[in-house]
Amino acid sequence: ALMGGVADASRIGVQVGDHFYDPMEEIYNPERVLAEYALYDNAGFALNPIDATAESCEKCTHFFGELMYSLYDNATLTEIEEVLDLACFLVPLEDQKQCRAFVASLVQSLKSTDKSLIEDYTPYQFCGAMSLCDTTCCTTPYWPTGIHLSVTEDPTSVWIVWVTQLEGATPTVQYGTNEYDLDMATVGTSTTYWQGGWNGYIHRVQLTGLTPNTKYFYLVGDPDWVWCHNTYSFYTAPTPAADGSGSVTVAIYGDMGSTDVSDGNVFWLTEAALEHAIDLILHAGDISYADGYQPGWDAFLAKVEPYAARIPYMTAPGNHETFYNFAAYRYRFQMPVQNLGSEVNRFNLDLYYSFNYGNVHVIAISMEELFGVAMNLHPGGAQYEWLVADLEEANANREAQPWIIMYAHRPMYCSCDDTSRCINQASYYRSLIEDLLYQYDVDIFVGAHIHNYERTLPVYNNTAMNPGGSSTTFADPQAPIYVVAGTGGDKEGLRHNYVDPAPSWSVPESRIAEWGYALVTTNGGESLSWDFVSARNNTALDSFVITKSG
Repeated sequence: ALMGGVADASRIGVQVGDHFYDPMEEIYNPERVLAEYALYDNAGFALNPIDATAESCEKCTHFFGELMYSLYDNATLTEIEEVLDLACFLVPLEDQKQCRAFVASLVQSLKSTDKSLIEDYTPYQFCGAMSLCDTTCCTTPYWPTGIHLSVTEDPTSVWIVWVTQLEGATPTVQYGTNEYDLDMATVGTSTTYWQGGWNGYIHRVQLTGLTPNTKYFYLVGDPDWVWCHNTYSFYTAPTPAADGSGSVTVAIYGDMGSTDVSDGNVFWLTEAALEHAIDLILHAGDISYADGYQPGWDAFLAKVEPYAARIPYMTAPGNHETFYNFAAYRYRFQMPVQNLGSEVNRFNLDLYYSFNYGNVHVIAISMEELFGVAMNLHPGGAQYEWLVADLEEANANREAQPWIIMYAHRPMYCSCDDTSRCINQASYYRSLIEDLLYQYDVDIFVGAHIHNYERTLPVYNNTAMNPGGSSTTFADPQAPIYVVAGTGGDKEGLRHNYVDPAPSWSVPESRIAEWGYALVTTNGGESLSWDFVSARNNTALDSFVITKSG
């Protein structure tokens, strides 16, 4: 609950026209929401900057305790919003209207992440999240931090992204195939965002004309200021073989924060990156747990830099990314979305995309629009229609990419005693897209959100498609396998509350409440192996193999 107690559940949700829609309610009613969604006022999201000043910050932090004292543990969402609106009187008159719209958006994000204003934020952190205090990315003006890679749809190109406190004039990557002779250089662009009071600059450089399946070394910085002291290396993607041959290894997890809980995974993934034991990383949402306090993003990206600067770090948004209409997520990550558009305003970027990497087709989707309502995943919605077209094209290319892996934040099958997430929400998302995954022979769907691990048998419509068969080897499975991998490591802790007995579609021995990550390795088009690896000792705790006959 926002105040550390239990909020009035009837007040949690989104005002859609004259109806207050609760995305966590027991029964979803997509038809009603579709009919009323056009009336929803989205004006509170893409706002102009609020003029945070030292005075507004001092007043906000001083009065934070008094504002919170005026609320009580079971305050409704509306009551909380009304109290926080008072903070908007601390900014100049011309900013107050935008501040109140900002509060409405912020409160919804807080509720969707089940954050407590008292327990989870210091006065400065919350006033920063309110954009009434300035927050900074870095401790030095031009030192690059948070360096990470991402792939494009072209194996001859990669993106490199990093952050500095001050802008500089020439964000540059020097690179080459010889570590001691970086004989090429490319200059990129710089952007920033103001939500959460953040101060810093995000630099993006796209390297093109690279040779596929080749090791490159690189250095980022600004020739007029500072170069990073670390020279990193990466391998470009292989050129897909027409017959689907080759091998790709992908690490997958969700729900990783910057606290020490994720240290085990970070250690083993860094070791794997140094040995080039993995080709690609997929992070299935809940990426930093910054939750509106922007330095949390900087801490997280600095923490994963030792491997994200060496291995492409591909992401899908989670509910903890919803703050300010995904502003931090959209600015900080460069995914191969269709509408990259202008650098002037990244608020129009899609949150879903796909790409080929060797013999794997990867699809990232978002279930997070409108705090989990995901209107654009309904038939006729932009994301749904894009997904249909993408799956049709992927199936036409099954010779070159015999494997389709899809990932998103929220699970479609799980067996915790969490009625909201594992029954109501999971069945809701299945009602939207499960038929598509079944129809187009998606091999694996990976979700997170629940902080544990679990996988299914091949399953469709709550029915296991190999009754009585093996739970570790699947020959030409007739339906996708669904995985929960919310195991990246976050201070919210693990979920041990699996239901007993396990559903018929679940693999009971796979229900493991432990931090770790999944490893997927393809062997041409013939087989795919899956291991869930412990963050404690890097040993496999659960494994299965999919084989295909043709």
